[in-house]
Amino acid sequence: MDSLSFLWGHERGLLGKHIEGKGCRRFAKRALREYRSPVASRTLVIDPLPRTALPPQNGHHQRCRPFFTAKLVAKRSWRVHRMEKTINILIADDYHQMRLAVQHVLSNMELHNLHQASQGLEARHILESVPISLIIADWNMPGMSGYELLCWCRNDPHYRNVPFILLTAESGRDSLAQAIAAGVSDYLVKPFTAATLRSRIVKLIGGQAEQKPLPPPSLPRVSDTPLLGIDAPSEERLSRASVLVVDDVATNIEVIAGILKSEYAIKVAISGRKALEIANGSTPPDLILLDVMMPEMDGNEVCRQLKSQPATRDIPVIFLTARDQVDDVVDGLALGAVDYVVKPAQPAILKARIRTHLRLSQARRDLLRQNAALADNARLREDIERITHHDLKNPISAISHTAELLLLESDWPDTQRERLQLLDGAARQALDLVTLSLTLYKIEQGQFRLESARINLGRLLETVVQEIKVQFAWKPVEIRLDIPVAQSALGENALCRSVFANLLKNAVEASPDETEVHVQLLRAGGECTITLRNHGVVPLLIREHFFDKYVSHGKSDGTGLGSYSAKLLTEAQGGRISLACDDDAAQTCLTVYLPAAD
Repeated sequence: MDSLSFLWGHERGLLGKHIEGKGCRRFAKRALREYRSPVASRTLVIDPLPRTALPPQNGHHQRCRPFFTAKLVAKRSWRVHRMEKTINILIADDYHQMRLAVQHVLSNMELHNLHQASQGLEARHILESVPISLIIADWNMPGMSGYELLCWCRNDPHYRNVPFILLTAESGRDSLAQAIAAGVSDYLVKPFTAATLRSRIVKLIGGQAEQKPLPPPSLPRVSDTPLLGIDAPSEERLSRASVLVVDDVATNIEVIAGILKSEYAIKVAISGRKALEIANGSTPPDLILLDVMMPEMDGNEVCRQLKSQPATRDIPVIFLTARDQVDDVVDGLALGAVDYVVKPAQPAILKARIRTHLRLSQARRDLLRQNAALADNARLREDIERITHHDLKNPISAISHTAELLLLESDWPDTQRERLQLLDGAARQALDLVTLSLTLYKIEQGQFRLESARINLGRLLETVVQEIKVQFAWKPVEIRLDIPVAQSALGENALCRSVFANLLKNAVEASPDETEVHVQLLRAGGECTITLRNHGVVPLLIREHFFDKYVSHGKSDGTGLGSYSAKLLTEAQGGRISLACDDDAAQTCLTVYLPAAD
């Protein structure tokens, strides 16, 4: 038993008594049988001692077995903590190199009872069969995420209080708050150092009987100020708006100004030329009330010139005139006016129309600024992606080459050699990801040039199938590869590997347990056809857009890029890809067509 609490009489005189191995459990059970009274009770805490502290016999140290020292302390409960080095620890991460890295950290801490899982559901199966005392899980895993695994543990009576460390590449406030609310014991944002992980593990299992709840993260308050330089709420900006009243009759200007001056800054012009001068000035108005009938330059001509100049074309113009014929209204709106009000105007109606058009104008300006910012961000993202893809390849290649050279030396200890292999494998995988990402970017930008070569599709499919079987060893789904005759296609090996791996991974994930995924390679005319058939159908909602970017369904961690990239990479090699669903048989069939090599 990992923890045992009961009362014990201080008169037993057990201070300093050695209890070795399983004898500790027998000792505890005996104490429970013998002692039933809380009189003069104390707490007997059994603490672990280092292995080297075992008392020697016949001049030789005893076999290194866990043992404990008993001592009396003045508390009300007795807890027996088994040696930390004997606990079972679960490492769950779909990235093999990360699992190995965590395993090295734990091994250096002499924690060797380790269980590994590459999927959330596989981790849950381990938890159901093995008593685990510490869980270290990645947030993003296929099938069942680390967060979902955490929620499952906190709802299970056996794992409600087991320490749970969540590893995540997301450092956003929402993710952290979500994890804390679910009951995470600790969290680490990737990348992190071995020393950081070691310190967190020691804090959780280093003999502390109780763990204080994790405090909410200290995160900056999100500002209420909108983005893109909008420095005030909409209504506040409306109250600072200015209205230009244009009329050749001073009395009309005084009436309109009297109606509006309590809500807006008023500017006036008694001629069309003066109105144009004010509109083209350093502080143009936010809206113009324009009379039609004026000497020298009428309102129609003023509106025509306003709409012909880039600096003033977006200022909303409302005609305010006594001319109320249908043709007059149509002509005014055709010139670009946003509204037409007939004199004498009702104050409430005039105010409502002015406020409506000021809001519309404000929203339009905000939208234009947002579109400009998005365009700038898109250009910046493209520049960063292009620079990053090229700049990352050199240092990653250097890491891989250095690890490869070091591995050629024969005098490395096994532990160091294993770590070098881990480094080399991680660097190669990172380099493949950068290369694939750069390829997708080039295809999307129309800059990709295919370097076609002969590909042994049978051998490539066998490799991919074996990799997926290892990755999904936890899931009871059979993958059957059917290659009646060897076939070769024209294309790039790395691109085809990515296509088949993505499609097969999706097929296995979508398949119910105890079913089969059938992969078949055939020849049809001048094309090689690779068919993947699995049980379960693609939801009708996304079938039409199955290969579109970011389309996903039913997967909390799905990015919607797997099928999109598969289609993109297939078409870049002169091939094509299709989806067919049989609702009656409840099956999905994906077919990849590639040009045959001969």
